[in-house]
Amino acid sequence: MSKFIENVKIYLDVRNIRQTYVSLMTGWEKSRVSKVLNGTIELKESEAEFLAKALGHEMTYFLSDSVKEYRKFEDNGRLAFFAGTLAEDDKKTADKLVEMFRFYDALTMVEM
Repeated sequence: MSKFIENVKIYLDVRNIRQTYVSLMTGWEKSRVSKVLNGTIELKESEAEFLAKALGHEMTYFLSDSVKEYRKFEDNGRLAFFAGTLAEDDKKTADKLVEMFRFYDALTMVEM
Protein backbone atom coordinates (compact mmCIF):
# COMPACT_ATOMS: atom_id res chain seq x y z
CA MET A 1 0.00 0.00 0.00
CA SER A 2 3.02 2.31 0.32
CA LYS A 3 3.10 2.94 -3.45
CA PHE A 4 -0.54 4.00 -3.21
CA ILE A 5 0.20 6.46 -0.39
CA GLU A 6 3.33 7.80 -2.08
CA ASN A 7 1.38 8.46 -5.27
CA VAL A 8 -1.45 10.10 -3.32
CA LYS A 9 1.06 12.37 -1.59
CA ILE A 10 2.64 13.35 -4.92
CA TYR A 11 -0.81 13.94 -6.42
CA LEU A 12 -1.81 16.18 -3.50
CA ASP A 13 1.49 18.04 -3.58
CA VAL A 14 1.46 18.73 -7.33
CA ARG A 15 -2.11 19.98 -7.18
CA ASN A 16 -1.53 21.89 -3.95
CA ILE A 17 -4.40 20.06 -2.25
CA ARG A 18 -4.27 20.33 1.52
CA GLN A 19 -4.93 17.64 4.06
CA THR A 20 -7.86 19.71 5.32
CA TYR A 21 -9.60 19.16 1.99
CA VAL A 22 -8.92 15.43 2.17
CA SER A 23 -10.39 15.45 5.67
CA LEU A 24 -13.54 17.20 4.41
CA MET A 25 -13.95 14.85 1.45
CA THR A 26 -13.41 11.66 3.46
CA GLY A 27 -14.96 12.69 6.77
CA TRP A 28 -11.78 11.54 8.52
CA GLU A 29 -10.24 13.58 11.33
CA LYS A 30 -7.31 15.74 10.23
CA SER A 31 -5.00 13.75 12.51
CA ARG A 32 -6.07 10.49 10.82
CA VAL A 33 -5.40 11.95 7.37
CA SER A 34 -1.95 13.03 8.53
CA LYS A 35 -1.19 9.60 9.98
CA VAL A 36 -2.38 7.88 6.80
CA LEU A 37 -0.21 10.10 4.59
CA ASN A 38 2.79 9.67 6.89
CA GLY A 39 2.39 5.90 6.87
CA THR A 40 1.66 5.64 10.60
CA ILE A 41 -1.70 4.04 9.86
CA GLU A 42 -2.05 1.27 7.27
CA LEU A 43 -5.17 1.53 5.15
CA LYS A 44 -7.39 -1.41 4.41
CA GLU A 45 -8.19 -1.91 0.75
CA SER A 46 -11.71 -0.55 1.22
CA GLU A 47 -10.34 2.58 2.90
CA ALA A 48 -7.84 3.11 0.09
CA GLU A 49 -10.67 2.79 -2.44
CA PHE A 50 -12.69 5.31 -0.45
CA LEU A 51 -9.76 7.77 -0.37
CA ALA A 52 -9.19 7.42 -4.10
CA LYS A 53 -12.90 8.02 -4.81
CA ALA A 54 -12.82 11.09 -2.55
CA LEU A 55 -10.04 12.43 -4.78
CA GLY A 56 -12.05 11.67 -7.91
CA HIS A 57 -10.20 8.60 -9.15
CA GLU A 58 -10.23 4.83 -8.98
CA MET A 59 -7.74 3.13 -6.66
CA THR A 60 -5.80 1.76 -9.63
CA TYR A 61 -4.99 5.35 -10.67
CA PHE A 62 -2.82 5.69 -7.56
CA LEU A 63 -1.33 2.20 -7.85
CA SER A 64 -0.03 2.73 -11.38
CA ASP A 65 3.14 4.50 -12.41
CA SER A 66 1.22 7.70 -13.05
CA VAL A 67 3.71 9.84 -11.17
CA LYS A 68 4.94 11.14 -14.53
CA GLU A 69 1.37 12.12 -15.33
CA TYR A 70 1.05 13.97 -12.02
CA ARG A 71 4.30 15.84 -12.68
CA LYS A 72 3.12 17.08 -16.09
CA PHE A 73 0.88 19.54 -14.28
CA GLU A 74 3.85 20.82 -12.32
CA ASP A 75 6.04 21.28 -15.41
CA ASN A 76 3.69 23.53 -17.33
CA GLY A 77 2.35 25.36 -14.28
CA ARG A 78 -1.24 24.43 -15.00
CA LEU A 79 -3.40 22.77 -12.43
CA ALA A 80 -6.36 20.52 -12.97
CA PHE A 81 -8.54 19.32 -10.16
CA PHE A 82 -11.45 16.95 -10.26
CA ALA A 83 -13.15 15.97 -7.02
CA GLY A 84 -15.56 13.53 -8.60
CA THR A 85 -19.06 13.78 -9.93
CA LEU A 86 -22.17 14.59 -7.97
CA ALA A 87 -24.81 11.99 -7.32
CA GLU A 88 -28.29 12.99 -8.50
CA ASP A 89 -29.44 14.03 -4.99
CA ASP A 90 -26.23 16.04 -4.47
CA LYS A 91 -26.76 17.80 -7.80
CA LYS A 92 -30.29 18.78 -6.81
CA THR A 93 -29.00 20.16 -3.50
CA ALA A 94 -26.22 22.08 -5.26
CA ASP A 95 -28.72 23.54 -7.75
CA LYS A 96 -30.93 24.69 -4.87
CA LEU A 97 -27.96 26.34 -3.16
CA VAL A 98 -26.99 28.17 -6.35
CA GLU A 99 -30.58 29.35 -6.73
CA MET A 100 -30.66 30.47 -3.09
CA PHE A 101 -27.48 32.52 -3.48
CA ARG A 102 -28.88 34.16 -6.57
CA PHE A 103 -31.48 35.75 -4.35
CA TYR A 104 -29.30 36.14 -1.26
CA ASP A 105 -30.04 39.83 -0.80
CA ALA A 106 -33.81 39.20 -0.85
CA LEU A 107 -33.49 36.31 1.59
CA THR A 108 -31.47 38.32 4.10
CA MET A 109 -33.19 41.62 3.41
CA VAL A 110 -29.81 43.19 2.91
CA GLU A 111 -29.42 45.81 0.25
CA MET A 112 -26.42 45.06 -1.94
